[in-house]
Amino acid sequence: MKFTDRSKLGFTLIELLVVIAIIALLLGILIPALGKARLTAQTVKSKANLRSHGQVQFLYAGDFNDSFINPFNTTKTSGGGIGSQGWAVARKPGLAGRYEFVGPGQWYSEMYAFHWYSLVGGWLNEGDYTSEIQFAPSDVVMINRFRDNFIENQNRSINNSIWDCSYVLSPTVWFNPKRYENDIRPNCVRNSGPASLAKRNKVSDTTFPSNKVIIWERFDWTKNERNASQPNPFDPTAPVIELGIERQHPQWNNPAAEPAVLTADGSVVSTKISDIRQLASDENERAAREFTPTDVWNMPGSLLEDYQMDMDWFEVGLINQDGFGAGQYPAYFWATRDGIKGRDISR
Repeated sequence: MKFTDRSKLGFTLIELLVVIAIIALLLGILIPALGKARLTAQTVKSKANLRSHGQVQFLYAGDFNDSFINPFNTTKTSGGGIGSQGWAVARKPGLAGRYEFVGPGQWYSEMYAFHWYSLVGGWLNEGDYTSEIQFAPSDVVMINRFRDNFIENQNRSINNSIWDCSYVLSPTVWFNPKRYENDIRPNCVRNSGPASLAKRNKVSDTTFPSNKVIIWERFDWTKNERNASQPNPFDPTAPVIELGIERQHPQWNNPAAEPAVLTADGSVVSTKISDIRQLASDENERAAREFTPTDVWNMPGSLLEDYQMDMDWFEVGLINQDGFGAGQYPAYFWATRDGIKGRDISR
């Protein structure tokens, strides 16, 4: 009969426990490092996507007389009878279907800002609407929605649909700079492009190419938490109303956000919204005016719902599902003072 040496067995167990402890320690060090490396790679990829969008804009301008991306007949006027469509109508290249970017008042045409690539993509590369450059790697909500709607749903044709992407095209590129001279941008007239101040702006019309943001990330995916608040949009020195911490990515104009942006000269940079807010509080009124948008981003929740974007956790000044008050902020990049002739960032 063979007996086990208990002292030797005990020593083996101790060694095993030490090895397990070392492995646990290494995992504790490596897992956060791997997560950080993955996030860094996703951030680099997202900036590369923005650079690709800069190339899209460059190619578009070459084909359309130096114009910014703009599918609309901005000179259209019509009687507005039953069944008529307004000027914010776009077509997919080679297809008969028409899409009108509806929205109340100020917002008529502006939802194209989120959906631009689903129309431009087919022109850029005929028939190809699935390019990965339209989605930020960290934008899981967007990627899943696209997959569910088009990749897994065989009943929906990608060639006859529109969808939003991770990168926002500034509405200032298809409006006259006069629309953004004063606080509160005016309403759009559905059946009159000229009355709405719609315009086909040229890239060369940009006064500050390195300071005017054209396309940007819709969220700052490097952060998983945001402090919802409501600053006074036209008085940066006024007290900020704090609404609570939310476990969501800050949207691009949240004071804590640092989104990557594409400027009119083709540069891609990360910018701190807190820095822009600081510029807007400059003691020089003229300087402060330059960096204060003409409006707040207070997109109606019903409009987001119309475009299947109501569950994306945008902050529009409404109470969300967790009971916190979603923040409401100046419309940085969206309603730039003086439009295409204005400045969004300083560098």
